[in-house]
Amino acid sequence: MAPSRTLLIRLAPRRLRLSLCDRVYRPRRDRWHSLYLDSSPLAAPEVSMRLVPGDRLSDVLAFTGCYDDRLTRRVSELGRRGGVMIDIGANLGYFSLLWLSSNPSNRCIAFEAAPRNLEILRENIARNRMDERARIVSSAASDRHGKVLFDLGPEDQRGWGGIVNDDKSGRTIEVETVRVDEAVPLHQEIALLKIDTEGADTLVLKGCERLLKARLVREIEYEQNTVRMEQIGIPLGAAQNFLESVGYVCKAQGGEDDTLVTWTAVPR
Repeated sequence: MAPSRTLLIRLAPRRLRLSLCDRVYRPRRDRWHSLYLDSSPLAAPEVSMRLVPGDRLSDVLAFTGCYDDRLTRRVSELGRRGGVMIDIGANLGYFSLLWLSSNPSNRCIAFEAAPRNLEILRENIARNRMDERARIVSSAASDRHGKVLFDLGPEDQRGWGGIVNDDKSGRTIEVETVRVDEAVPLHQEIALLKIDTEGADTLVLKGCERLLKARLVREIEYEQNTVRMEQIGIPLGAAQNFLESVGYVCKAQGGEDDTLVTWTAVPR
């Protein structure tokens, strides 16, 4: 059984839990080390995850049990209907595990390019005995097959890595890239395509062109990081323009001018 979260977090309204986590518990996280060894999401209490103390996504999951409340609800809702999810930028596996736990027939293809995330992603899938329903692709999803520079991000963070054009940070490695529509079986229907790639979402979507033109993807949830997009030379609106050109309708979940904007796209 996973360790209990603090009483204050459990009693607090959902809207206050993230603030409590950031202000009260993250600075004192060493007191609750057990929460990181065996953490269960609120939306999937039967799931067990290993997390990384100090990593913001891990800290939020450890103390609140949820990361991105709206997307969590949507992944769980679509997951209950069943099907295949492609999780691009799977990180430690939170959304992949939610999907797989929502329906015993569900399958997931998880893309994760950061080497330091892969070990924990594989462990989290394995410890929940979901290996046979999950496929992990250890490459960066992009618009072409090849190699690219990949900034791992700060040492204590697992979700800030992404494609870059140069090695200014000193944390850059070379990783393989692959088109999603070359890594997915021909004619495979996709219930949900989730993308979180720190600015490279347009490249990922262009690598899904065959799937999208065939209307094989029923819903897309993608996060745009406008600062990172500018750094790698992707203009604002590029993803939406591409999706509209292949027959999808896009809707921003929040202000379109925000630095981080989540978009939903469905076939027209």
